[in-house]
Amino acid sequence: MATKERIDKQHRYPWPVIETAVQLYYHENMTYRSVSEKMLAHGVEVSHKTIYEWVQKFGNNVDQKTRKRIPNYEIEESYVKCNGDWKYMYRANDRQNTTLSVCMRDKRNMAAAKSFFKKSLEANA
Repeated sequence: MATKERIDKQHRYPWPVIETAVQLYYHENMTYRSVSEKMLAHGVEVSHKTIYEWVQKFGNNVDQKTRKRIPNYEIEESYVKCNGDWKYMYRANDRQNTTLSVCMRDKRNMAAAKSFFKKSLEANA
């Protein structure tokens, strides 16, 4: 039975550390030095040069993997008048500004927001 070869073979740090550093670089839009400082704040001492090498070697792999998990849309909230009544409108747009889902609520509270997020994630999963 053939075993799957590890992508991080022969590296000093475990894969979760490498993956976190690469994710910080791509998704938080940080520099190599700032990623190094953030990792140090969490107890992992790694140089910016090493992070650069990880991004070059594993960047595409990690970026594609996390893009599948993270929904790429924005939520916007507005207060609009609808049929003479004021309502809160929640709307989810993707990166191309296409409307994915819309929800109108009488009240602006945590329950309304959670309900919209839940329905939006289920509909666009």
